[in-house]
Amino acid sequence: FMKKILPILFSFLLTGSSLFAQAVYELSFAFPNAPNMIAYKACLIDAADGHGKLRLRFISPVSNDSLLVDLEVNEELPDIKSSCFNSDRVYYKLLNAKYIECNDPGIILPGYLCFKIDPVSGLLEPFGVTNTSLDCKADVVKFTASTFLEQKDLTKEFVLTYFKFYDSFYRNLFVPNNSKGLTTNNPVKLYLLFVANVTDPIIGTADRKDMMDALSFFTKIKTFLGIEEFIFDTITGTRLNKKNVEIAIKSFLTPGPNDIVIFYYSGHGFKKPKDGRQGPYIDLRDEFNPDYMVNSLNMEDIFSTIKGKGARLSLVLSDCCNTLVVGNNPMSDQQPLTKKSFGINWSDDNCRNLFLNIKKTAIFATAAESNQYAIRNKTYGGFFSNFFRNALETHFSYAKNQVTWKQVFDQTTIQTSYKSDHTYCDKVTKTICPQKPYVDIRIF
Repeated sequence: FMKKILPILFSFLLTGSSLFAQAVYELSFAFPNAPNMIAYKACLIDAADGHGKLRLRFISPVSNDSLLVDLEVNEELPDIKSSCFNSDRVYYKLLNAKYIECNDPGIILPGYLCFKIDPVSGLLEPFGVTNTSLDCKADVVKFTASTFLEQKDLTKEFVLTYFKFYDSFYRNLFVPNNSKGLTTNNPVKLYLLFVANVTDPIIGTADRKDMMDALSFFTKIKTFLGIEEFIFDTITGTRLNKKNVEIAIKSFLTPGPNDIVIFYYSGHGFKKPKDGRQGPYIDLRDEFNPDYMVNSLNMEDIFSTIKGKGARLSLVLSDCCNTLVVGNNPMSDQQPLTKKSFGINWSDDNCRNLFLNIKKTAIFATAAESNQYAIRNKTYGGFFSNFFRNALETHFSYAKNQVTWKQVFDQTTIQTSYKSDHTYCDKVTKTICPQKPYVDIRIF
């Protein structure tokens, strides 16, 4: 019943996913700034979490000095019900301009970056800059050059054109990280039990993506933390039923006080009319037991059981709907993606704070609050699962300090809610389904 990760699968999970990645571009453009047209060179770091950083380098028309300015980059999704909506574009707002080791000359900088779907690759590619994100009215100044950079292209000479020695981006690339995996005084085991409706004709593809991404995700964490044993099982297909899940929770998840336990469900979920708890029931029917009211388990009951096992960290997650059963399956259109190139170096301290903290922690998080749907598609899998991984990646990086699980799930909630508010969960009826994850964090 218990599975330790096999060498072949282990190698695939380490190399077969681009979960923890960012794209880096060098951009060139000329932007009008009365009475001058200023030529800009820019380095854009596009992270997976809807945020990023832009460094602009240009010659001041006032002093003729070379200036460097830092800008935050935030994805700004259009109103899909607006008459201005253009589905082939995504805008990134430029915020909080800070001049690096020089004074602000009072120049008006671009307000937005615009990405546009490339008809050949199908990916979002840099298109231009503008000062408004209203799609039908935007006067986009197209980039004169746009170069997608791999890690080998990021030489010290190039990076120092846009960054300083003390910047986290430079340090991530060129300051040696001597850690070869974190160690603990006592051996740590990582248990993962993933339950998924991968054969469902509507949501099965998205649920399978959730499962494979989670296996890759936690494998990388296991490797970085130096955990000796990764013990996992997946309950899918013909094995997916209430009895097998109950047995696995009882007999498979057997942690010691120093271990990490993760229970993860991706599939159909629902509320029972007379159960007022926030946690959903997960659908564990099979062909022999078709009554979903009987063949289901409540996620809060699962959380209570796993929390009672006393592991160092208990993480109980579900990506499923949390409404009365009405027959809806909120599957959105596939989302356009940007390119991703290389992973960000992780901070030892940040990983320790989250997964090897001396304070025992138990967390229950589900994709949607009571009476809400959980949206998914073939590109992301579940929105909640996708943005949870993105948030963790962000908080693993050196750009963050003294990270907490609350920060991770706050970001997960913000991104999931924002994306669901700008996406049709049913493209036929053009319905928007608000979705806000529910999170319960217990620290002992």
